[in-house]
Amino acid sequence: MLNILSKLKNSLQNSFNIYDDYCIENYSFDFMGEFLLTNSKFFLSKDKVIYSYDNNEYVFAKEVNSLSKEYLEKDVLPFADYALSNIVKTNENHMTSVITLFLSASFIESNLKTYIRKYKKRKSYMLGLKGYASTRIILHDKSTNELFYNNESKDIINFYKGVFK
Repeated sequence: MLNILSKLKNSLQNSFNIYDDYCIENYSFDFMGEFLLTNSKFFLSKDKVIYSYDNNEYVFAKEVNSLSKEYLEKDVLPFADYALSNIVKTNENHMTSVITLFLSASFIESNLKTYIRKYKKRKSYMLGLKGYASTRIILHDKSTNELFYNNESKDIINFYKGVFK
């Protein structure tokens, strides 16, 4: 039987560029998935672009033994800040980027389950003229097979629930 992260990686690999054992700065993940989408409208030929915009998504997945609020605040949330500032590439076509942090653990502290629902992190670039980025956090409890997530993750959570059925 495949473990949780293998199931997730298999589900993402058709649309995402997958990088195993991904390390950046002092942060390490079991894998990172990168989805880059460019939409363009042309007039007569591809040389005459009417408009173009980019939507990006980055998924960082990690399996840990247990999750505590202290671990989340010390190791995970600082990475979210780092990713919004350093991983998201903005240009004249950037519209949105989403950073998804997926953590799977055998034990998740009960206070963390309510804390994560209220977590919200967004960043706009050049007052929104160069787009914005937001952060999704999804926690998977291996012992109960439950998902805990922030409000930003509501639109994608059914995909994750389908992966773990």
